[in-house]
Amino acid sequence: MREPGVKVKDRILETASRLFYDQGYNQTGINQIIEEADIARASLYHHYPSKTDLLLAYLDRTHELWFKELEAFMLPIHGPKERLLALFDFRTKRQLRLKYKGCHFSKIVAEACEDEGVFDRVRAHKERFRQYIYDLVVQADHRKLLDNEMLTDTLFLLLEGGIALGAMYRGPDYAEKAKRIAMSFL
Repeated sequence: MREPGVKVKDRILETASRLFYDQGYNQTGINQIIEEADIARASLYHHYPSKTDLLLAYLDRTHELWFKELEAFMLPIHGPKERLLALFDFRTKRQLRLKYKGCHFSKIVAEACEDEGVFDRVRAHKERFRQYIYDLVVQADHRKLLDNEMLTDTLFLLLEGGIALGAMYRGPDYAEKAKRIAMSFL
């Protein structure tokens, strides 16, 4: 059903985003996007000349929304240690809302897309998140069991691993365990 007032380009991207995340990029066909977005084929190709262009737009939009959501989540939280631990809560709550289907970016890479632009965007997202963690680590008065780089990598890997295992087991247990491990370093 077409929503009134939603631009065709936005409707295409919203539909493709939902389908790419829910059923996978390779399992989502152009015809399904056209049908579910309730648009003409020419409209899709006018806005997105290829399925890869649509995938890149999806990754860009997801990246932007992900960090906006993170910033909003972090607003009431003060102190770098508290913010570092809140990253685990952010990721867990996000996954709960998404029914533990995993990370948008990891899922796309797992489908082994050959386009370098896809890998560049996924790497850029993960590197920005790692930098976000690093900036907090540098500010935190942590236990100094590890230097800032090693602690950043440890927290990053705990966060990523907790989400990956959460998707595998469809629950928060591993993200919660990862948070407890992180506490021991802070």
